[in-house]
Order: sequence, then C-alpha cells, then structure tokens
Amino acid sequence: MRNKDCIYCNCCGKVILTGTGCRMEDYFHMEKTWGYFSRKDGVIQSADICEDCMDRWMREFRIAPDEIEETEIFEC
Repeated sequence: MRNKDCIYCNCCGKVILTGTGCRMEDYFHMEKTWGYFSRKDGVIQSADICEDCMDRWMREFRIAPDEIEETEIFEC
C-alpha cells in the first residue's frame, strides 16, 4: 500500500519505505492490468510485499518459483 509518505506491506502492514526515502528493507512490487479473458477486464491491481511475507506466500505455492543467484547470471 502506498501513500504520499510511506510504502507499507499489503500483507502485514509493516513500513517498507519511509516518507524520507529511507528504505527499511527490500520488497516485491507487483502490478497487473487485467485483460479480456478475466473477470477483471480493465482493472489494474498493484501491491507491495515485504520479504518476510513474500517468503511465507511462496512456501504455499504448489510449484516453487525458480530461484537463481544473481552471480550465476553474470558468469561467462
């Protein structure tokens, strides 16, 4: 959730980014514009999720997301 002063985790409500621009931790921002083949055609939804909530959420997935260390991307 965002307002003019802060960014809050949409799951737990924790402050992620303060109004002074001081980041308390990294976070996942998602945004989806729903299209013709959905029940939400034309609706845009967005959320900011803190790392703890993101970890909890992903543990519920039936198929785990791919995870790659950043250093592996840049290896030649």
